[in-house]
Amino acid sequence: MRDGEERIVSVTPVSRGVLRPAVLALALAATVRYLVDTVHGLAHFQLMIAVVVVGPPVLVVAARMWRWRSHKIHITSHRVIVEGGVARRIRTGIDLRDVIAVRAVRGLGDRLTARGEVVLETAAGPWVVGRVRHPAALVRLIEGERSRRPESEWGYDDVVEPPDRWDVGDTARPRLRST
Repeated sequence: MRDGEERIVSVTPVSRGVLRPAVLALALAATVRYLVDTVHGLAHFQLMIAVVVVGPPVLVVAARMWRWRSHKIHITSHRVIVEGGVARRIRTGIDLRDVIAVRAVRGLGDRLTARGEVVLETAAGPWVVGRVRHPAALVRLIEGERSRRPESEWGYDDVVEPPDRWDVGDTARPRLRST
């Protein structure tokens, strides 16, 4: 955290890629159980068959859940920070003063499940914060923090005139003329 910066909220993004391997693991476990009950002689090898058949999808689910739970989105009074990673930790952020606009991208399925992506528009291009639950609430929160930031002392239509002459030790400020 920087000086004078306060954490407003921390959000865990929505899980990605966990449902299908979990359903596959359950289906394979049911299939192994059915085969052990119907084919005599497989009961002695039930555990080994279950580990070989059901083990890989369970490992995929565990790894994806570990990766999912390690990612966070932090909204502070000055920045939006996205951090995550299991083996290699990555932390990126953007100052709120660099944000031009904030928007939520949601499709039909996203609207039904109250999920969507939050995108920050900057001069360098769009910056995808992540896929979260209730993205409109996060957009309102970021917009509220942006509106609390002090405006520049000069407006967009101000003309800055240099001093008439420049001296070496001169600390005169340029004159400001509003149009």
